[in-house]
Amino acid sequence: MKNSFNNAGVATFHHYLFLLHITDRQVVIDLVRADLGQFLLDYFDMSPSQQAFIMTMTNDFKETTGAGIAETWESGQAVQFQKDTPAPGEDVKDLVVIDPSSLFNTTSSRIPISIHIRYRSAQ
Repeated sequence: MKNSFNNAGVATFHHYLFLLHITDRQVVIDLVRADLGQFLLDYFDMSPSQQAFIMTMTNDFKETTGAGIAETWESGQAVQFQKDTPAPGEDVKDLVVIDPSSLFNTTSSRIPISIHIRYRSAQ
């Protein structure tokens, strides 16, 4: 069964992921690293507009974000995920991805990738 693509659904997925046997977990990690879009479609119940967005993601974005997610999971950490609920009139969606490993290449500690989906009005 697929999870909802919201805060609770992503938390439920993380719980599932970290309960998997290490070899099964690695299969999921390899998928997110190789094809972020397919991973999202396989594990989350995506609306038609979300599916359309996945199809428009650039290869660079998918590769960079997929690698950041995979590295976070390989370090035993969950992705920091926050999806806000839009207020009336907030129809512009911003996707903010912060991958500390690309910012701090000199550090040996793994800081989890952070994904924040927020909404705002067009004006």
